[in-house]
Amino acid sequence: MDERAVSTLNKSDAALELTLRPSLFSEFTGQLKVKERLGIAVQAAKQRSEALDHILLSGPPGLGKTTLAYILAKAMGANLKSTSGPTIEKAGDLAGLLTNLEEGDVLFIDEIHLLPKTVAEYLCPAMADFKLDIIIDQGPNARSVRLNLPRFTLIGTTTRKERMIHTLLSSFPIVEQFVDYTAEELATIVVRFARLMNFEIDANAADRIVRSASGTPLGVLHRFRRVRDYAQVKHDRRITVAVADEALQMLGSAEQVPKSIPGRENIPSDVRREVWRRDGGKCVKCGSRENLEYDHIIPISRGGSNTARNIELLCESCNRSKGVSIE
Repeated sequence: MDERAVSTLNKSDAALELTLRPSLFSEFTGQLKVKERLGIAVQAAKQRSEALDHILLSGPPGLGKTTLAYILAKAMGANLKSTSGPTIEKAGDLAGLLTNLEEGDVLFIDEIHLLPKTVAEYLCPAMADFKLDIIIDQGPNARSVRLNLPRFTLIGTTTRKERMIHTLLSSFPIVEQFVDYTAEELATIVVRFARLMNFEIDANAADRIVRSASGTPLGVLHRFRRVRDYAQVKHDRRITVAVADEALQMLGSAEQVPKSIPGRENIPSDVRREVWRRDGGKCVKCGSRENLEYDHIIPISRGGSNTARNIELLCESCNRSKGVSIE
């Protein structure tokens, strides 16, 4: 492939990566029950010509909460104004955002649990009554002015719902909890990434990439991009399972799937993903991210189970040391 062709493909890739985030419910893979309920809420609000109820999307990082917030705004035909909890330091910052909203707008607050308590308390009546009390002037000249706000929709995302003050949490009529993705859903996402980036990929290669990633769409995207780079340079944009294995071996990443111990009973894939997330992708003994293995705390030979509570991540060295010490 000549340099001009490579340059054209690179420019195309840059444009295509902007479209990787789904913009429609139909393009968003996974979270089927959440999508179904939110789709009904959107349809009902549009039939009544009303703003959508406030929505809280909760779950671990990388599951697509922000993407779904943008999809909701687009489905409502609403303007979206985005901010995050840590950037709103005082009530005046929030007042500036709220008073610039227009009828039907969506205000998106990422990591809403990080709002200061005083700001969160100030936000609650604005969500409930669409009114805002503002203090004008200072000292003896200070006076309170109540402003009517347009009916807007607040969409908040959080990875730590338990850290939200109760009054804020209860101000959301719709609270949706994101769940883990299945391997099949993640493989579908990989195939979509490849198609949008003009790469050929087979089903086994997509599954291999999924098994090497962290179990979230974001983790899969990060891993796919590295395999994509390798395939673009070495294999003319074709990704087979052999190419994926070559790329992952070359990366030598901490995120590569740990090996099963020879002779051990196979551990279910959903259990492996749970253990990987729980242990943070590193050896629980020494913190190493190299040569990781799934190890049974109570050996299978002694009645141990293949459940997440009986399995931990160990590097090869720590696992062998443990094996020597077992009486």
